Amino acid sequence: MEGADAVPRAACVPETGECEAPETPKRPSFLYTVFAVDLDGGDLIVFDGPALSEVIRSWLCDTLMIAARNVYDPEWSYAIVAGAPDGRSHVFFYRVEFSQDGSPRSVKGFEVRPVDKLYHPFELAYYEQPLLPPSLTAGADNASMLSVRVLGPAGDTLFAPEPQYPPGLTARDQLTMQFGQLPVEVALRPESADVLIIGGLPRSRLPLLVGLLLLAGGLVAAAIFLLRREVELARLRAEFVSNVSHELRTPLAQIRMFTETLLLGRVRSGEERERSLQIIDQEARRLSHLVSNILLFSRAERNGTRLNIAPTDLTPQIQEVLDGFRPLVAAKGVSISLEIGDELIAEVDRSAFRQIILNFLDNAVKYGPDGQMVTLGLREVDGYVRLWVDDEGPGVPQDRRDEVWKPFSRLDRERENATAGTGIGLSVVRELAAVHHGRAWVEDAPSGGARFVAELPLKSEGAAREWRADRRATATTRVELGSGSERIGER
Repeated sequence: MEGADAVPRAACVPETGECEAPETPKRPSFLYTVFAVDLDGGDLIVFDGPALSEVIRSWLCDTLMIAARNVYDPEWSYAIVAGAPDGRSHVFFYRVEFSQDGSPRSVKGFEVRPVDKLYHPFELAYYEQPLLPPSLTAGADNASMLSVRVLGPAGDTLFAPEPQYPPGLTARDQLTMQFGQLPVEVALRPESADVLIIGGLPRSRLPLLVGLLLLAGGLVAAAIFLLRREVELARLRAEFVSNVSHELRTPLAQIRMFTETLLLGRVRSGEERERSLQIIDQEARRLSHLVSNILLFSRAERNGTRLNIAPTDLTPQIQEVLDGFRPLVAAKGVSISLEIGDELIAEVDRSAFRQIILNFLDNAVKYGPDGQMVTLGLREVDGYVRLWVDDEGPGVPQDRRDEVWKPFSRLDRERENATAGTGIGLSVVRELAAVHHGRAWVEDAPSGGARFVAELPLKSEGAAREWRADRRATATTRVELGSGSERIGER
């Protein structure tokens, strides 16, 4: 039976009965190294060709892990990554294989070397596809109108067919993400400039008038769209200002009322005094959380978010947040449980990490029922720290799960129920996750409510060991200094 896996048969001559041995298929000369990457374990395996250097292997593995999750489109038949981690241009073709649930599972590909073997795919596009509209070139081929140079990441030339024209009229751009964003330079032939301008105009004025009419219609449609968008933005801003004013007024009124009660001596017992102080502290914490959210949102709108990244043990950060947050939920009878694994150390901004936790917890308490159990979890998943908060509320509809992360966005049922909120908490979370090179999303919780998740890159194990060693050394130094002071005191 013939097919793709059939073994080549020997060619025989009936008259003599002699047969020739079948030819063994040869590996194409442009395939330098054939490899595969397991996205779950992060391992890179070379199946054929020379082994990759440690620098190339590390760069290729990290690049493909990011590209497979954030860049690769399942509709693509293949894609390219290119780089020069060792000072030389390297071009890799790859394809991502997906699991049944739609998540990327593995990457398979090969390196093209020497890079001049890339001429063939570029030649197909250059000589067979017009790069300029035929109405402007009158059917002339690309080579007679312009010249093209495709550059490698190291600045070397990957493709430059003859002729090459002077760089007087040159434009520079990049290929798409699918083709590795390789730089492209296009130089226009000086003699063809007049042809493109004069020869491209239609002889009849009717097409020009129709074109102008269509352009005017398009501009009117764009103006209407922009006007509607401005009206919607104005409505959202007005609603945001109203919500923020209400959110600020409520804790301020509570703080003022109980402060006056204490100042005028109207408390009847020590328990009432303690309760008044607890309410003032609770409302001050709520006010501080709200102001922090507004400041972070304002910086994100101006693209001014700045982080102080440092190796951080995340478990103490969670405990600090919970110690300050539990008084805010005591009145609603909400309980908080933890699902935290072993010690996790990640390179994060501590304030931003705490703000993500606070916003998730505040969202769960605000939109969940009284007396519910809120679960906060933290564990390592595929080189990332995954933080999640589960509530027992009604959840988020499937078709609205992207919308809830947009600024000022709130579900219709929350507007109808007049649930307090500014509509910026989740937007701040997604911005903070993005500047950490992470991501955030919402899914169904096992309890039936909503699970809000944020993933941040995990610090490497080697760097984590160094950080722990530094901490132990610092602690030892402090102990020795303390012991020395005691000895001095004894003298």
